[in-house]
Amino acid sequence: MKQLLKFRGQLFFTLVLLVMILAAPFTDYVERNFTCEEMNYPEDVIGIVTVENETLTIPGGAGSVPLTSDGHYLKKGTYHLTFAVTADADGSTVQVYDPLYLNSDNTSGRVLNEAPVEPGQEEVTLSFTLDDSMTCVQFRVLAENPLTFRGIYLLSERGIYRDPLILAALILLASCLLLLYRARRSIRPEILITLAFASVWSSMPLTLPWLLNGHDMFFHYSRLFYLAQDLFTQLPVRIHSGLFRGFGYMNPTFYSEFFLYPFALLIRLGMSPIGCYRLLLFCVNLATAGVAYYAFSRLCRSRKLGMTAAFFYTLSAYRLINLYTRSAVGEVLATVFLPLLMLGMYQLFYGNYKKWLTAVLAFTALFQSHMISTELALGFAVLFALLCLPRLKDRKRLLHIVLAGGVTVLLNLWSILPFLDLMRYPLVLLDDTRNLAGYSLYGIQLFDVGLLNPAGDALGRGSVAGEMPYSIGLLLLMGSLLFLALCFRRKNRLPAFQRKLGTWCMVFGWLSVYASTIYFPWERLQRIGLINRVAGAIQFSSRFLTFATLFLCVVSAIAVCGYFRERSGQKLLFFGCALFLTWSAGSYFSSYVNEADTFATAENQLDQIQTTDVLYLISDDGAYFSTRELRSQDITFTASEGVALTNISRDGTCASFTYENSSGASDSYVDVPFNYYPYYRAQDESGQKLSTGVSDTLVRLRVTLPEQTHGTVTIRFTLPILFRVGDAISLLTAIGLLALALLSAYQKKKE
Repeated sequence: MKQLLKFRGQLFFTLVLLVMILAAPFTDYVERNFTCEEMNYPEDVIGIVTVENETLTIPGGAGSVPLTSDGHYLKKGTYHLTFAVTADADGSTVQVYDPLYLNSDNTSGRVLNEAPVEPGQEEVTLSFTLDDSMTCVQFRVLAENPLTFRGIYLLSERGIYRDPLILAALILLASCLLLLYRARRSIRPEILITLAFASVWSSMPLTLPWLLNGHDMFFHYSRLFYLAQDLFTQLPVRIHSGLFRGFGYMNPTFYSEFFLYPFALLIRLGMSPIGCYRLLLFCVNLATAGVAYYAFSRLCRSRKLGMTAAFFYTLSAYRLINLYTRSAVGEVLATVFLPLLMLGMYQLFYGNYKKWLTAVLAFTALFQSHMISTELALGFAVLFALLCLPRLKDRKRLLHIVLAGGVTVLLNLWSILPFLDLMRYPLVLLDDTRNLAGYSLYGIQLFDVGLLNPAGDALGRGSVAGEMPYSIGLLLLMGSLLFLALCFRRKNRLPAFQRKLGTWCMVFGWLSVYASTIYFPWERLQRIGLINRVAGAIQFSSRFLTFATLFLCVVSAIAVCGYFRERSGQKLLFFGCALFLTWSAGSYFSSYVNEADTFATAENQLDQIQTTDVLYLISDDGAYFSTRELRSQDITFTASEGVALTNISRDGTCASFTYENSSGASDSYVDVPFNYYPYYRAQDESGQKLSTGVSDTLVRLRVTLPEQTHGTVTIRFTLPILFRVGDAISLLTAIGLLALALLSAYQKKKE
């Protein structure tokens, strides 16, 4: 009881949060209205069908006119529909339709439920139940006579989403973990409150009940949702089978989703996608503050410096721009672990090299967050190692550096092997090499105080009018200047270690700033083939600003904490900097929420999940294909001339068909409704492996038929044994590292 009373403040705060969440209004059902403007009809009746005063009218003599809504994703459950429709005569019907259902006779589509439109009726109601979630449900009105249509009202039964209960359970779990930690170790309240404020303030745009749009929002929102869909059928998830109308997309192989798994599980447990995405970004902000404090306080050998640097880092301008304007979730996740990498590199080359595990975990977390950030971090690590070559005379230190590198590779082998294997194929990604000079920045953009146009796009070289902000913040510039002043101050100079650490960070920070500007010779460097291949993959030179922010936050923290020797002066200066950062971030948020478009609301949050890129598709040696046709192509099988198909099926990443080949041709084929990847294995009923390739038109999987005139072919997505070996090695390495960490902790406790 005494222990609980000791933490009564935390317990009271937890109780208040639980009451607020459980008492807050929340819509746990789906409710939508579809107007006549959202219905599609054939082009040949344009001008005949009229839309006026929110009423669509089909006059007499128009013949059969189908009205079809767009496809909508609906979760498992029971739904009730009300069609506001009136007909003059019998014959018209309303339907709930699934256009992506593949019938065994190689036709697509099925009616889930339908009802006739009786003459004189003002409304038609019907209900339908989905035993599983469906990607593309359409609502149709099949008019066979004069008809007026005013809209559709959709209402689900309650319990579709369980956000309040899940959030309450998570808060309770987090509070219990914090209590256990505080029972073992003391946490200074001022540090906890300061970092908690930074995390919460940087999450203010997430308090809106809708999601605001960002550049890459569509990609990350989609991959989070489809990771949840594939979570119980693959582990680890290598391909999102539901993307591209069920054709599949192997983006998880190139864009790791390791840190998304817990959030995908929450979606499977009943959390809404929009709520889960907000929770993801909030957790990223919390993790940024926590990891930065842990790393910076140990790197700077001071809790005060660690707290200051972590506060600056969490509210830094460019991190917030990445988080909201760009919606670059992968880069923001990588930002969480960059301070840990700094600590790991310091320990390997200057500190206690026996703590090599820090660098291993940092590089692993980076690689599992964002590959381009890992590439940049590796470049800085190599540069740092070259500058520290004399330190490698210590053989034990060198041995631990090699050990750290080897263990990092083994720990990530489960991701590295599939990535390297797929890079052998003509991916669209390989043609996406960009000239960094075309996206480099002007000096005036680097310290923009206003952070204007937060909903703008990246315009490249030319006018900056209307372009998105790229600022690293005025505070980091002033902090750098203050650090220089302290280095040349005769009295009350900085301690030698802080001066040396600040100098290293100053050099790397401003080198990063320089690399992002028009003054860096990217055009000359990218004329060299190898450099062009590496640098072109970075895509935007502005990505160096992430590292500039990292290094200059340490410089600024050292300057702010070292300018005054008196604690009162230090606190006053920090408070002034914190106030400026809070105002700057708040000003950016204000502009962002007023200018950015809405990406998703509680009503339409499932409409955006099919939108993604095409970078990780395999083309036919770079042949052109239409992305618009790719996203709307027919889901049926297509056979060469003289080949008849029956007993068609497609389920996830598996498919089968029975064929009759009367053509006599040796090159007969069937194009299967899957995007081509080399891991689809096709075989006939005897187990003979069949040849596969890319179709002529789009990037479909083509199966070459055997010489037999008839037979059955099955297709499965089968990963090579080598990938499973890599999975096993990474798992064993992780178990070994965990055992090593537990043994080390036990020995310390015993001592």
